[in-house]
Amino acid sequence: TLEPTAERQGEEKPSITQLIEMSGVPRLVIGCQDPCPEYATKGAGSLHAVGVSVTMGILQEECQDLIKGYTEFCNTKFQRMARQHMKRFGRPLGHLHCSVIDSTDAEAFVRNGNSFGKNFGGQHLSYRDFGTYEIAPPPESIWAADTDDEADEFSSEVDDYFNMEFEDEDSQASLVKNPMMPWYEQVDACVATFPKPGNGPVDDPSLAARLKGLKWLATQGKSLPAGVERILVMDATDLKDLPITNGDSEKLGLGVNIEEFWKGEGRKPTRVLLRHGDNARAIAVAKAAAKAAAAAAEASEKAKAAIESGDAELAAEAALECQMAAMASNDFIQKEIEKTQDFKQRLLKFGVRVEVLKGSDPIDVMNHLGKRSGYNSVVWRAGCWGSRGVDSILKGAFQRVSAHLAVDAVGGKFWQLMLAKQALQMACGPE
Repeated sequence: TLEPTAERQGEEKPSITQLIEMSGVPRLVIGCQDPCPEYATKGAGSLHAVGVSVTMGILQEECQDLIKGYTEFCNTKFQRMARQHMKRFGRPLGHLHCSVIDSTDAEAFVRNGNSFGKNFGGQHLSYRDFGTYEIAPPPESIWAADTDDEADEFSSEVDDYFNMEFEDEDSQASLVKNPMMPWYEQVDACVATFPKPGNGPVDDPSLAARLKGLKWLATQGKSLPAGVERILVMDATDLKDLPITNGDSEKLGLGVNIEEFWKGEGRKPTRVLLRHGDNARAIAVAKAAAKAAAAAAEASEKAKAAIESGDAELAAEAALECQMAAMASNDFIQKEIEKTQDFKQRLLKFGVRVEVLKGSDPIDVMNHLGKRSGYNSVVWRAGCWGSRGVDSILKGAFQRVSAHLAVDAVGGKFWQLMLAKQALQMACGPE
């Protein structure tokens, strides 16, 4: 009914046209062409070029009716932008979802300065000094209130002033039906993180606080469309702290059916991306290896001196010390590897896709999802970032930012939006 695409979905899967060619199918009858203008007729053309008999346009109107929803979806401005971005950079269009909060970080103020005056045309706008704002996680639950005439008028006024081109009206309308931003329904995947120790909430260093991203995926994430993949990014060395069973979830007080999340029945499998970690366990392994190397070097010098002096007993003792140090280090490292492998196997039994990531930054995650899965767009729920979020934006991991914040400006909604926009800019780094 639909023209097979000649585009690969990353390294994971060959193109549909390649599968047809490999299968040896001699003749192909196609109902309607690919609704994406840049892909239309390319699939049929590639198959015709390798000798497959291709006929296209049979029952075309009926077949087009079957994919009417998909045709509208793939031709929205968001989807067109995402495909263009993927084609140009080889990674998905990144949409960062966050909050903007007051910052006590001196670097935030130094980076931006007092960039917006308190007085404008003699009118006092706000008692706040700008420049002390930073990126933080978004609210766990996001919903849209019923719109009224006043809100509609305000939205139109603001859009006209800033020349904002938001997503098509159909997707915006879904805000009143879906408890999440409309982009959540249009992307290929939604990413949340399990921050390593020290990168969690400043006022709450507990494990449960660090697991808020996972909790969101397992609860609010259930209402994501089945085709939107849920991805957790974490350090490989933190697998020991990851709740895998409902018993683990209860011990941590998460109140989440975590096994249901891992199984992901009726939707794309859940994926865990493991970064190269540098937490306490990884540091301990590195120290053990360094200690063994130092002991081996010292024992080697002793053995050399003993051999030169003809003291066979001392040489043997030095050699034994070297061997024991190496064995102790190897035993420790082996146990750590076994622990990690055990946790990975437990996840795999639930059907979870576990992949090791080269690198540890959001830009590395985006490059991986582009190369591995061919994803065009991804929503990333911000962890507790601050300056790390700014660095990720500057490196090109994100092209869009949606932020939740509150302003106390006097002067009406228009000035509140002006100040909110400036606060968001201050949190995201230099203009």
